[in-house]
Amino acid sequence: MWNTSVPDDGRMRSESLNQNQWHNAQSENAMGNFNEARSPSDSSDDYDREGTWGERDAGRPNEVMAMEDYENLRRQLTNLSKSRSKDDERSLAHSLSRRSTGRRASRQVTRRTTRRDEESQVGDVDAAPQDGRDEDDFELDAFMKEGHFEKRHEGKSAKKVGVVYKNLTVKGVGSSATFVKTLPDAILGTFGPDLYRLVSRFVPILKFKSGPTRTLINDFTGCVRDGEMLLVLGKPGSGCSTFLKAIANNRESYAQVTGDVSYGGIPADKQKKMYRGEVNYNPEDDVHFATLNVWQTFMFALKTKTKKKAMQDIPVIANALMKMFGISHTKYTLVGDEYTRGVSGGERKRVSIAETLASKSTVVCWDNSTRGLDASTALDYAKSLRIMTDISNRTTLVTLYQAGEGIYELMDKVLVIDEGRCVFQGPAKEARQYFVDLGYHAPDRQTTADFLTAVTDPIERQFREGCEASTPKGSVALERAFRESPFYTRLLQDIETYEQHLEQTNHSDAKQFEEAVQEGKSKLVRKKSPYTVSFVRQVMACTQREFWLLFGDSTTLWTKVFIIISNGLIVGSLFYGQPMNTEGAFSRGGSLFFSILFLGWLQLTELMKAVSGRSVVARHKDYAFYRPSAVSAARVVADFPVILVQVCIFAVIMYFMTNLDVDVSKFWIFFLFIYVNTITITALYRMFAALSPTIDDAVRFSGISLNLLIIYTGYVIPKTQLLDKYIWFGWLYYLNPIAYSFEAVLTNEFSGRTMECASEQLVPQGPDIDPAFQGCALSGAGVSQTTVSGTAYLQTTYNYTRSHLWRNFGVVIAYTVLYLLVTIAATELFSFTNEGGGALIFKKSKKAKKQVKEAPAGDEEKAVSGSDSSDSSATIAADGTTGEHEQEEALKGLSNSESIFTWQNVEYTVPYQGGERKLLNGVNGYAKPGVMVALMGASGAGKTTLLNTLAQRQRMGVVSGDMLVDGQPLGRSFQRGTGFCEQMDLHDQTATIREALEFSAILRQEASVPRAEKIAYVDKIIDLLELNEMQDAVIMSLGVEQRKRLTIGVELAAKPSLLLFLDEPTSGLDSQSAYSIVRFLKKLSAAGQAIVCTIHQPSSQLIQQFDMILALNPGGNCFYFGPVGENGKDVVKYFSDRGVTCPPQKNVAEFILETAAKSQRRADGTKIDWNQEWRDSEQAQDVLQQIEGLKRTRSQAVHDQNKEEGTEFAASTWLQTTMLTKRTFIQYWRDPSYLYGKLFVSVIVGIFNGFTFYMLGNSIQDMQNRMFTAFLILTIPPTVVNAVVPKFYMNMALWQARELPSRIYGWVAFCTAQVVAEIPIAIVSAVVYWLLWYWPTGLPTDSSTAGYVFLMTMLFFFFQASWGQWICAFAPSFTVISNVLPFFFVMFSLFNGVVRPYSMLPVFWKYWMYYVNPSTYWIGGVLAATLHDIPVECEPSETAQFNVPPGQTCRSYAGAFATQAGGYLLNPDATAGCMYCPYSVGDQYLSTLNIKADDKWRWFGVFLAFCISNWALVYFFIYTVRIRGWSFGFGFVFGTLGKAVKKVKSLFKRKPKEQQ
Repeated sequence: MWNTSVPDDGRMRSESLNQNQWHNAQSENAMGNFNEARSPSDSSDDYDREGTWGERDAGRPNEVMAMEDYENLRRQLTNLSKSRSKDDERSLAHSLSRRSTGRRASRQVTRRTTRRDEESQVGDVDAAPQDGRDEDDFELDAFMKEGHFEKRHEGKSAKKVGVVYKNLTVKGVGSSATFVKTLPDAILGTFGPDLYRLVSRFVPILKFKSGPTRTLINDFTGCVRDGEMLLVLGKPGSGCSTFLKAIANNRESYAQVTGDVSYGGIPADKQKKMYRGEVNYNPEDDVHFATLNVWQTFMFALKTKTKKKAMQDIPVIANALMKMFGISHTKYTLVGDEYTRGVSGGERKRVSIAETLASKSTVVCWDNSTRGLDASTALDYAKSLRIMTDISNRTTLVTLYQAGEGIYELMDKVLVIDEGRCVFQGPAKEARQYFVDLGYHAPDRQTTADFLTAVTDPIERQFREGCEASTPKGSVALERAFRESPFYTRLLQDIETYEQHLEQTNHSDAKQFEEAVQEGKSKLVRKKSPYTVSFVRQVMACTQREFWLLFGDSTTLWTKVFIIISNGLIVGSLFYGQPMNTEGAFSRGGSLFFSILFLGWLQLTELMKAVSGRSVVARHKDYAFYRPSAVSAARVVADFPVILVQVCIFAVIMYFMTNLDVDVSKFWIFFLFIYVNTITITALYRMFAALSPTIDDAVRFSGISLNLLIIYTGYVIPKTQLLDKYIWFGWLYYLNPIAYSFEAVLTNEFSGRTMECASEQLVPQGPDIDPAFQGCALSGAGVSQTTVSGTAYLQTTYNYTRSHLWRNFGVVIAYTVLYLLVTIAATELFSFTNEGGGALIFKKSKKAKKQVKEAPAGDEEKAVSGSDSSDSSATIAADGTTGEHEQEEALKGLSNSESIFTWQNVEYTVPYQGGERKLLNGVNGYAKPGVMVALMGASGAGKTTLLNTLAQRQRMGVVSGDMLVDGQPLGRSFQRGTGFCEQMDLHDQTATIREALEFSAILRQEASVPRAEKIAYVDKIIDLLELNEMQDAVIMSLGVEQRKRLTIGVELAAKPSLLLFLDEPTSGLDSQSAYSIVRFLKKLSAAGQAIVCTIHQPSSQLIQQFDMILALNPGGNCFYFGPVGENGKDVVKYFSDRGVTCPPQKNVAEFILETAAKSQRRADGTKIDWNQEWRDSEQAQDVLQQIEGLKRTRSQAVHDQNKEEGTEFAASTWLQTTMLTKRTFIQYWRDPSYLYGKLFVSVIVGIFNGFTFYMLGNSIQDMQNRMFTAFLILTIPPTVVNAVVPKFYMNMALWQARELPSRIYGWVAFCTAQVVAEIPIAIVSAVVYWLLWYWPTGLPTDSSTAGYVFLMTMLFFFFQASWGQWICAFAPSFTVISNVLPFFFVMFSLFNGVVRPYSMLPVFWKYWMYYVNPSTYWIGGVLAATLHDIPVECEPSETAQFNVPPGQTCRSYAGAFATQAGGYLLNPDATAGCMYCPYSVGDQYLSTLNIKADDKWRWFGVFLAFCISNWALVYFFIYTVRIRGWSFGFGFVFGTLGKAVKKVKSLFKRKPKEQQ
């Protein structure tokens, strides 16, 4: 990739930085020879190295533009070559002559790019075209010198500052271990510590500085000049990441930072304020927007760091970044994450690196940036940093966990940290000798980086003979030794020299740096601002990104459109053809209320987007890409067109289906208020998201606020009654933007309308009634009037007036602006990203309390993972180490089996883009007791695919070939007899180490083994894993290495009788931890365990621990399976016999992978196909013969042992169920936010419901209020179900991914545990809600009624939990679930006869939807109990008023009618202004709702049946969908829809492609 050569010492000093040492003067040749610079020592390397990293068949860009770019670049490089001075040529010749002594000169390290996944290539790996390789070559140094990344001055970078730090000390918060927070802690914390923490977060002045702290970095002093690279080494938890963060000025997560850090003389506080983006920290984790593609990610970063004049450079730099890191073929591939399929892990890491480079910063701290990259790729990355450091005079600090010798040699300086103390800092080439002189022994094959780290590890370190006593040991002694050494004196002199240089030059570099930064900014940016572009440009860039994100997640987009259309049609049909007379007055209000509310309700999905994107926004803020408030503003700008489209669809459907007034001005006012109201509610949600620490909090507060907005809109309870004296919270009406919108659309609809009185509402009626003396039973009707004006109706019922229309519009806009301002302020002021933590969390037990008490707070290594995620592997294993004797004893107890597993001609094919792809191609091999097999290959070669296939874990595609145990086909118990360690370390996060191991042992060991024996075996495993002191620690707090050990332990606890499979057990670990894990595996193997293990970055020490290697090439082709041999002699011999020799000090594993990746040629010039070479080799035939021999001998040996077919699960269903139920209860208890959220909703909704409808009276409005107070329980499910679904989904994902394939427990146990675990919290929530709601409202207090309502309330809470569970069990993905839930909520809430009375339901819904809706029966039952025999006492305004003929009283004229109709006259003896109340008892009101009081127990029974059916559906769908794989036809439907959408999208895409 970089066709350049590195000087022998891997570094350049500043005085030669203006020289282009890397470029060969002969590169001015024609295009065919472009970028083929080779050193003399490279003459033998004539193999073709086309392609990019790891992957040969990566698609090459063939656009005309690419060729033009290269032609321009070639011309520029030619000019550079012609103008090069003779000094340059001499310098180049000198560097090349030095290179000839050892390492290869060529920087042409263009390895094939790692494939995105196993499916991206099949078949012949050499099928890629061999020509056109210029497109994949990239001259990094020349590109840098063109000044694309920074302003250059006299051939040097204008932005160059070194870093000086003096007496730098960092302290972290808290002790080294804490206890897990449980539900009681969460409840008590609400009114104590949690409340204080919340308030003090918003009002920092209230914070106390007291509390225990621990020193993370102790008194560091040093200097890194511009153009230098510093490698920071140390064990995980020693403080490497803390040091990098302190240097990068990321100090927010620490309790205290003291000492001085300056950047070329610029103090740290000035840097933070004015030049934040110039000093960057690149974290270990890759945090990106998953639905952006690689090109969009780079374009966005560059847009925010490039002023307007230089915008044309952005595509050039973006393309250069992709070529630099060999990811051009992923240009339009999604970045992805663990849930969204995208580029591979290694490619995602390169995206992170390139994005950091796009920030154009001057000082960069890289935290373990090679995680997930194979050794060669990591070296390429380090070389690119070397070039960029040299050419741009950058200051580079790097911490790496598995740094090879090639990487180490590129570094100028090295800093070694032990427990937060600096034990060495100085020239990299002198560090090894320094520690050897101290008395440490450096093994020959150990890399320098590994040796320096091992010095700080009590287990790994070795001493020279006779030096054991005199050598300083431990962090304090090593720190003292360093400070007394000449290196420390030289370090202080280096600082003094550098500072003198700064003073002598009058800080010219810093001034030039400040000028360059200022020149790079847009004109509109303040001088003191750290940002490059103006706020408006930031908002524009973020807006464009919002649209990229929107269209990138097309599934959600189309699902949302579908839901809007379908719900619009459903609800429109519910209110279809409303009568224009008085009968439709109330339901017309319902249709308008739902119209303004629904789209706002649907916007709840914005919460997830707002909260999940926080970590990306926080990182971009550190990079000074944009202000966080720019994202908030951009989302609002993006909302305008997006919500407009939604409103267009929804408003048109609703307006015309519900028979609203067909008047153009009324329609547009209706449209306007739906639009504005939706934007307001969206802004409200975003405000809660900005103020909430977690998504749970955001959903909880948003859900409850929406419930309160609904209650206090003035529809459920009219405004007149809300503002009456006895409504406690009526004042909330004025704070409710929906209330103003509702008044506007209601007055808009009813203005200028006169409604005829419906015949049913005319009073009185009868044969002797004079029509002239009839009144209308609708509020607002005049005396003896049979028509009602809309204005009078609204004025009387709601106290609404049309004159408030534009005032209401202004109020809604004002609320929107208010919410936006709060959101913007919150995003700027508060950061909820989790920076620190790290303390081990223990369960509450006497033993754990004692351990926590004894652990000193300052000893970070003892009980704490470090201060941040990358320092997370600190272990207290030092005290928990077990002697070799005890380990041997523990190993003896391991299962010892003689069975042998063989596989022959294994092939695996998957469907791919309408055809098929072969991911494994004829793989042969075997695994036997005592033998450890390493699966190796480039990333994407098929290692994990082969492992999953052998372990019988493939769920799709076609597997063929013979996989046998002792020559017999695999039985039902095969998966139970094997252990499979996932790469991702999947566990129940709330369990402790001991609980996880006991769970595995009890359920997976044979049922005949006594429980006590299983527990005793777990004790042995804990000893073996060296986790004694941590056995009560909760898994969520463990570091990377402990998780790996636990993952292995969980499988060992099962006593796997056949095999142990491990997928990447060393990924993400430092060298010592990786070696520790592999050494442990070697002990298991020696004890008789058969092991097959994939491995990514094996050092020479690691590979020696394995007995055999199975090496794969892309496409799943085996190119070697055989013994490793001592020092790799057997595998080296195989390749040397074919003309490729391994250098003496070369890492054998790297040699194998590099050899297979290169296009090697024989002496006669013919190309070597390593796959075919293996198939034709004698060794391959030997393997086949061995397999046949093993099958024959083992099948004979077991022939006489009439083995019974084993059961699928070891434990009985009852034991599975009890164990899992216990674990689930513990999980809920230790994850209190889930249970707390449910109780919180019950309390808040209960209080507001109870005291809003406080002590209800007996008027008609109170009858309606009695109905609505029961109805309001329906506002709880949206919040509760949205909490149940992710909890159930996570448990189901763990079960499907690890626990079901391992045959730990079955579907019956899973369903039962999930169902039973919800019952206690449902009972408690129901009791709390019932007490807070029922008694304050003044509903009947007799025991039969109150008891009935309590039972119904409890059933309701059972119902909503199980409802969420069966939906989750059925739905194919989480996205589908979250988008489908509104469907259910709409049906549940609207089709029960409350919003639209039963008599007015359209026929289509009336005779089926009403009866299949569970809420119909709940509301019916509760109302039948609470309204029975309640007397009705009408208010005068609620009566029908009429006059009587002369000479008659109200009684004589209408008394008979009143008696017959069931109502009564308020003034029977009056002679004018008669007032008739249509109801005299609550049962009459019930009849209008199609409810009979006698049916209450029938309705109870039906609702109980719905609860039971919910639980039954959980079992049914888990079995059919998750076990049997049924899709109920939805797979076909969604597949067809997906194809249709793709077809439509392709029509729009084709034209642009043709134009290109």
